[in-house]
Amino acid sequence: MINRRSFLKLSLAASVCLQVNQAFAFEGSTDTHGRLIVIFLRGGLDGLYAFAPIDDPQFPIVRPTLSTTVIANGIRLGKTGFAAHPSCAKLADLFNAGELSFAPCAGTTDKSRSHFQAQDLFELGTGQIRGDTGFMARTAKILGIDQAISFTQQVPLSFQGLASPPEIAPLTGSGLKIPSNRLRDAILRANQNTKTGSALQQAITTESEIASTLGMDVTAARGAAAVNGFPKVAMQMGRLLQANPKLTLAFLDLGGFDTHVAEDGILARSLENFSEGIAMLKDTLGSDEWKRTHVIVMSEFGRTVRENGTKGTDHGHGGIALLAGGKIAGGKILGGFHGLSDHALNENRDLPVLVDWRDLLSDSMQKVYGFNSRNLDEIFPGRTGKNIG
Repeated sequence: MINRRSFLKLSLAASVCLQVNQAFAFEGSTDTHGRLIVIFLRGGLDGLYAFAPIDDPQFPIVRPTLSTTVIANGIRLGKTGFAAHPSCAKLADLFNAGELSFAPCAGTTDKSRSHFQAQDLFELGTGQIRGDTGFMARTAKILGIDQAISFTQQVPLSFQGLASPPEIAPLTGSGLKIPSNRLRDAILRANQNTKTGSALQQAITTESEIASTLGMDVTAARGAAAVNGFPKVAMQMGRLLQANPKLTLAFLDLGGFDTHVAEDGILARSLENFSEGIAMLKDTLGSDEWKRTHVIVMSEFGRTVRENGTKGTDHGHGGIALLAGGKIAGGKILGGFHGLSDHALNENRDLPVLVDWRDLLSDSMQKVYGFNSRNLDEIFPGRTGKNIG
């Protein structure tokens, strides 16, 4: 029986061609703009687990299991009434250093609680679930296509619609896998009726079974890299971006956040990897590049306020968004928080959306690129234009 270590070794050969081991140079690699990095967490991150409102008396009532660790050992986030879960210690450090702010009630206008509809709505950026171009593509068009890069296996919906695609750098980090695409199919066909082919197929099946057992819907990740490899991915990203200042617009998606069952152990590991990855990105970029960088982190939706009967959470509405960078006005809550009482919730179950994703992104784009209202309306038609604070 093949184990995970053997699977990684077998997968390495297929993954070598997808690695970015060193920065690739662009002509004219200096730029007066800042840099925006959008990190999309597919699966619906439970923001109340990451940054918890521990001063709210309802919190331990609605989450009798999921609240215990953060109440006992959480890291206070200033005077916000929130504490970071211990797995998010690196994010708490950034917050308390004034280099990270968070919106506990951010999100899109989608209320379907469908991963795919909510993800499409986010990536298109128009408030519609169908369209010809994504918001990153419209941004890249204004900036100039040679300034954009996507750390994904394929061109994501957010970048679709450009005449020429952005640079693609599929960094798989330590979670070496054969991506679920034509490459994998070709490798399996080439090795059919061999021991190698049987081992690869068994390993692929085992990976799916593990994810199913852990209560995660792997389809919600849509092929995004697993978060467990993010620290190494972030180091590779940081090196590439540090060497290429002209790459001022970047996108990355990560999977593994759809936690319906046994959330405590699963999400603690995922968030520790994510938190360490953000810290690694900062360190690898270096001080000067970090100061010109805005990192925005969002998920397609949040989770239910109340934990379910299997010690997990289900699909919700409002969720957490993070804004990090070396020169942001950090150390504060964006958009406010109305508490966990029934009357403050959306449909008596979810956090409401108090910060529209288009306003959050627009605010950073205005600061990073100097975009005017006309530019922002072109990128995000229908945006509210509300000041996020």
